[in-house]
Amino acid sequence: MNQVSRIALFWLMCLALPSFHAQQHIHLVGAMPTVDVGMPLGEHWHLENYSFACVLPFEQSRPSFSNAAVMENFGPGSEVGDGRAIRSLVFAYTEFDLTRTLNEAWSLTGSYTHEWVPSTSSIQNAVERYARDEHRLWLQSKYQSNKDAGLSWWWRMRWDQRWIESDPYNEASVRWTSRPRLREQLGYALPLGAGTLSASAEVFVEAWDGGQLSSPQDRFREAWTTLQYGASLNESVRWEAGPLVVSWKQFGDEGSLGWAHFWYVQATAFVTLGP
Repeated sequence: MNQVSRIALFWLMCLALPSFHAQQHIHLVGAMPTVDVGMPLGEHWHLENYSFACVLPFEQSRPSFSNAAVMENFGPGSEVGDGRAIRSLVFAYTEFDLTRTLNEAWSLTGSYTHEWVPSTSSIQNAVERYARDEHRLWLQSKYQSNKDAGLSWWWRMRWDQRWIESDPYNEASVRWTSRPRLREQLGYALPLGAGTLSASAEVFVEAWDGGQLSSPQDRFREAWTTLQYGASLNESVRWEAGPLVVSWKQFGDEGSLGWAHFWYVQATAFVTLGP
């Protein structure tokens, strides 16, 4: 088995991760335009802004699990009067990172992140829409193997401290809730032609008190799986594109219902400022 086949097999195995913890699956298709702007600050420091928007641009009927109302908070609507401008945007995200390189293999990153998620009020029979704000502070450690050795790999561990806005239309006594979580990512990269083929998988494990809703496995609620090919245009600009699958576990009144899989075509522009 050659190296490309190994990366493809790794990606397919990672796609199967949510299948072991689900009753049902639904699938939506969209696009994720992404921009990464970075700037070196001396020999060991790096400043970066990473932003993207997750969009479902195609008309499609609203999927459902056993409880159709669960999908009210996700994806575009098919009913008359649904606002396409709101419904098509799943979420938008921007982060500001400061990275310290420790040696050739290890680095540490701290970040402030802001995320906007269009949502529907959780009040029964309510039709109010709002953009839910989420603020994060996170700290990450990353190991990167030798890139000059052909097939390389990386592993990163991130601790997210999240503050999530409560539904402004309900009667919740707390305006913001704190929901920390742990994220683990494993990835591989292989030089291929004039560019690089990479694959990665990341799992998200809830670490707050209510994260275990009905069983211990419910703490695993989210997974991101990517397969990307990228190349440099010049010394300052690099591009990368390929499929990205974002999987979210959905919950109803009686616990876990299954997974919603968002299949995005992600296209990223990496821009380096300065020398």
